[in-house]
Amino acid sequence: MKASDYFKKTFVFVFVFSLTFRIVIQLFDGFDSFTLKFLMKTLFASLLTALILGILNYFLKFEFFKKK
Repeated sequence: MKASDYFKKTFVFVFVFSLTFRIVIQLFDGFDSFTLKFLMKTLFASLLTALILGILNYFLKFEFFKKK
């Protein structure tokens, strides 16, 4: 696999997982606390986390899902 493929897979997986996790946990606390400010902060945090882990995996090349 190319290095950019490692970045793409890691970025998408971490971004979707982080975003979904934060939104679901927030909705369990109550729909009233779900605001635009929370959504923007969550998007930024998920994007930053996914970007950092994607860049690390670009160089380290950890393969999470191996094809058989």
